Amino acid sequence: MDLSVIIAYFNRADTVGHTLASIERARGDRRIEIILVDDGSEPPAADTIAPLLPPHARIVRQSNQGLLFARLAGLREARGEHVLFLDSDDCVGPEKLATHLRALRETGADVVYSDSIAGPLGLPWAELRKPPQWEATEETTDPAVFFIRAQPPPHAPVFRTAWLRGVLERPLFPPSPLYNAVAEIWFYHVAATAPARIVKVPGIHNLVGEHDGARLTGCWERMAVASLAVVEAFMRACPRNAATEAVRRLVGEKAFNAWRGLPHDFFPVYQQRLLQLWRAAPRGPLAALGGRNFQRLARVLGPVAAGRLLRRLRGSSYASCRSPHGPEEFARQLALLDAATAATR
Repeated sequence: MDLSVIIAYFNRADTVGHTLASIERARGDRRIEIILVDDGSEPPAADTIAPLLPPHARIVRQSNQGLLFARLAGLREARGEHVLFLDSDDCVGPEKLATHLRALRETGADVVYSDSIAGPLGLPWAELRKPPQWEATEETTDPAVFFIRAQPPPHAPVFRTAWLRGVLERPLFPPSPLYNAVAEIWFYHVAATAPARIVKVPGIHNLVGEHDGARLTGCWERMAVASLAVVEAFMRACPRNAATEAVRRLVGEKAFNAWRGLPHDFFPVYQQRLLQLWRAAPRGPLAALGGRNFQRLARVLGPVAAGRLLRRLRGSSYASCRSPHGPEEFARQLALLDAATAATR
């Protein structure tokens, strides 16, 4: 079988039909299976969306465990030579499967990826347009750069199944419910130190569907804590040697840039933990931390003081961008993270 498409599903009957239709448009004569992992939906997916499923699709139902564990369950069931992960509001372009599978076979790659856009679900592919602030995903063949700095959306890469399973047989650190809000970030970090052949194919082949339903991004504070949990676990588990120096440096730079992007008055404890991650990582060039103005200031004041000054001058306040329940959810998730971290010591 050429490909297993794994769709993590939880109460998304109003959007998943678009996902399934896009797969069918792209399938052509390729041998694929669709594994829809019902993560404890009520009513069950089998009772609500069964008529939408093509003959080569099946439902795997589990108790509600979250996005990361839904994807892992689908991977265990996969029979395809390659695997693609989709959320139930993602769509693939009409040439996605053809271009990615061809590149995987012609190059012997372990991972092939492409660019993505956001747009309304149900709009014909030819009518989709790049948003004004659209940026292409960084093109790289370096696994550390791909998995840590580029980090494309989860629907962008297609993996060679045997390679991905090999990585996950003994992950650098185990999966946790703490990581569910940023499930792909866990995958990326546990893969970041593994040898991999990575290829980017040209073109936009992936859609982040825009709709009125609930999304994980509706509470960015929860995602922020989940990302912190992943990165702290990675830095604890990653061996400190010459072979991992580049990837640890990239993780530190990512943490520093995440700190620079926060509202200037965001929770101090979170800011301090991001800076601790950067301080614990090998140093790289100032250019990796900011543009020319930042670099000029950093040479005089130091990177942290320069970052604080620019955030104060240019950054937003937390009040201007907080989620409706953001502070409460942040506190709850941080308490769970701290308890889990203490239990492992």
